[in-house]
Amino acid sequence: MIHLDTTFLVDAIRESRRGQNGPARQWLARHRAEALAMSIFVRAEVLVGAELHAEPLQERRRVLALCGNLPVVLPDERLADTYAGVHASLRRQGTPLATMDLLIACLALNEGAPLLTANQSHFSRIHGLRVLDYS
Repeated sequence: MIHLDTTFLVDAIRESRRGQNGPARQWLARHRAEALAMSIFVRAEVLVGAELHAEPLQERRRVLALCGNLPVVLPDERLADTYAGVHASLRRQGTPLATMDLLIACLALNEGAPLLTANQSHFSRIHGLRVLDYS
C-alpha cells in the first residue's frame, strides 16, 4: 500500500478543479492497480485546506469526492517511539521537520509503506522511509 502525502492530494484536487491532467492525475492513471491510503494526519490537513478556502462547503465536497473513499490509516502505540527516534535524529542533524510532516512520515514508516509526495527534500532525510515522486 502507498501512503499519499498532502502535497499529492492537494495537487490532485487542484488539477481536478481545473480539469487538468497534471502530474498527480497522470500518476493515478498510470497506477490504477496500486492500493492507496492516507494517514489521519493527511486527511486533517486537506480538510483544513477546505475550511480555509473562500467557499469552504463547496471545497469540502470536492476534497471528499476525490479522497473520501481512500482508506485512512490510524496510528497505534508504535507511533510515539517512532516519532521520538526520527525527531531526535533529525534534530541532531540540524534538519528538523514540521510536526505534521513528521507524523505523516512516521506512520508510513510504521506501516512499511512508501510515501508519495512532492516534498522529496523533506522526507528523503528520514532513514528507512521510501519516498516516491509523481512529477
